[in-house]
Amino acid sequence: MILTIAGCLVLFLTLLRFMVALVNMLSRPYLPFAATDEEHLPSLSVLIPVRNEERNIGRLLGSLAVLPYRNAEILVYDDGSTDNSSQVIAGYARIDKRVKCLCGDRLPEGWTGKNHACHRLAQEAKNDYLLFLDADVTVGEDLLRRAVHYAARHRLALLSMFPRQKMRTRGEKIVVPFMFRILLSLLPLFLIRRCRWSSFSAANGQMMMFHGGTYRRYRFHERVRERMAEDIEIMRLIKRSGLKGDTLVGRKEIECRMYHGYTEGVNGFSRNIFSMFGNSLAFLLLFAVTGLAGFILLFFLPWQYAASYLLMVVGLNAMIARTSRQKISENLLWLLPGIAALYHIAFLSLKRRARKNFEWKGRTIK
Repeated sequence: MILTIAGCLVLFLTLLRFMVALVNMLSRPYLPFAATDEEHLPSLSVLIPVRNEERNIGRLLGSLAVLPYRNAEILVYDDGSTDNSSQVIAGYARIDKRVKCLCGDRLPEGWTGKNHACHRLAQEAKNDYLLFLDADVTVGEDLLRRAVHYAARHRLALLSMFPRQKMRTRGEKIVVPFMFRILLSLLPLFLIRRCRWSSFSAANGQMMMFHGGTYRRYRFHERVRERMAEDIEIMRLIKRSGLKGDTLVGRKEIECRMYHGYTEGVNGFSRNIFSMFGNSLAFLLLFAVTGLAGFILLFFLPWQYAASYLLMVVGLNAMIARTSRQKISENLLWLLPGIAALYHIAFLSLKRRARKNFEWKGRTIK
């Protein structure tokens, strides 16, 4: 009896995730194409925090160089890089006069490196919109004009996007899709802009564009100075302040190779997995129940339970892959290893929480 009730609960929770994935696929949460008159577009500051990104920053600056935007500046903050990042930036500054490099200050007590870098960049930026990009993204298909037009039309304080992920190694294909499995099966994205509840919040620090005047008033990165998952916290602040935000899924206009291999991906995601679940261990465990634990439980029940569960799991992951512009076949092929990777990530995160410190890019974060 208890096993049957538990099986029904697993099926119900999986059905909810299936329905959310279906809603996200049908709502097409993408940046629309729109005819824009460049003469009437607001001014734009593209702001890029950099620390030891010599293998990435050149590709981003090169992709920005070919995007037209007449009234724009590109500010890069070199946050104490120990590699050749500064030389790469200087080379692009000689080619593209919009590019300016800022040398990093000493990291103040109580700040994470990225939040301080973004704060300093915002202090230097003077334009109407502030577009923060991580160094590992590349842009195209008129992203700048389309993003500013969309944000201005909807009067957004913040527009964020999850870039289309480029995955080359087996480890990346196992780990990286789990981000979209959480995002697109737990939160209907259309509610971020349309619902005022802060619980309906998601954002990605790889691409965050703010209305400049609003940012200068609220100083968002300063308010979350000690947080590692600053993106979601800022979207919650936006909504609690009665402002509007939106989060979309990228296609070819913004792409990223987030991690290079399994170990790097697991270490990276372990920094912020709890923020994806509202910093709730209970919510994370509930999500895990519909993952690998769900497979184990349902094999002890009549075959109809297992068949229904497997059909829903395959269906929702196929829809997530389609919405996030992944290959459906690869997503399903690496599904079980990906579920196991989620447990690995959660274990590492709990272990690091107990130690109360974490190292990232040569810095210890407490």
